[in-house]
Amino acid sequence: MEDLDTEERAPSLEARIRKNYGLLPESERRVADLILDFPGEIAAYSATELAELAGSSKAAVTRFVRRLGFKKFEEARKVSRDGRVWGSPVYLMRKKTLSDSFGKQVTRHIDQDLKSIKRTFNGIKEDEFSAIVERICSVKRIWLLGYRNSYYLAGYLRWQLIQVRGDVHLIPGSGETLAEHISDITSDDLLIIVGLRRRIIKIREVLKWAKKKNIPSLLITDPTLSAGNLANWTIHCEIRGEEIFDRYASVISLFHFLSMGAVVKSGDRGRNRLAKIEELHDGFRQF
Repeated sequence: MEDLDTEERAPSLEARIRKNYGLLPESERRVADLILDFPGEIAAYSATELAELAGSSKAAVTRFVRRLGFKKFEEARKVSRDGRVWGSPVYLMRKKTLSDSFGKQVTRHIDQDLKSIKRTFNGIKEDEFSAIVERICSVKRIWLLGYRNSYYLAGYLRWQLIQVRGDVHLIPGSGETLAEHISDITSDDLLIIVGLRRRIIKIREVLKWAKKKNIPSLLITDPTLSAGNLANWTIHCEIRGEEIFDRYASVISLFHFLSMGAVVKSGDRGRNRLAKIEELHDGFRQF
């Protein structure tokens, strides 16, 4: 597993096509237009199938990929597949799936979410999960770190955990620096980093710092990141699907499972906190 945050990318198909677009004859331009609209198509189909979708010919597809600088069609497909690995949303668009009936789209949507959840939980070991839950319940404070899309997911986990225990903090806040928060973290705390694509390289630096300071850490990420043994525990959530956007059903399900595990592990203390919160909700008429 490679750390894709630092790997160099090959020139995209779009860049190659736009550079040569004015030189393309009509038969090749139809292929170019299809790929510009749906870059993932070239990775999903053979040259014959791509030609059929574009309303062109296999010979035109062959000439087209050579004009882009590839010796053969498979080389162009590799560049497209690399784009899918990198996670550019446009590489996940599929012309055929967008034209499916509403019922098929719903079924495919649900199936993909279920697959991502199953793959995520299949990678979690029971003893590691138990150790994480025990640490969530026993540490002095919990610090949740996330950037970009991961910040809001980390916020959701915080919202669940504060139902069970106090001193759960989401960092960094608006207008604040990370250093202003982590300077207070000790080995009695737990640092949970949510680092899903597209994450920042700073995550690795924070993990190294936490390990040096003997601060327990849990990394929640996706299969495109391998942090080695920098974190005490790492859970990889499957977030890739066949559509444009990453799917976070597995992440939300994991957070719910962790929180329910914390409720059970904390026993009367957790249930008493939940009861107090509900009592206050009733008093403030919050439903």
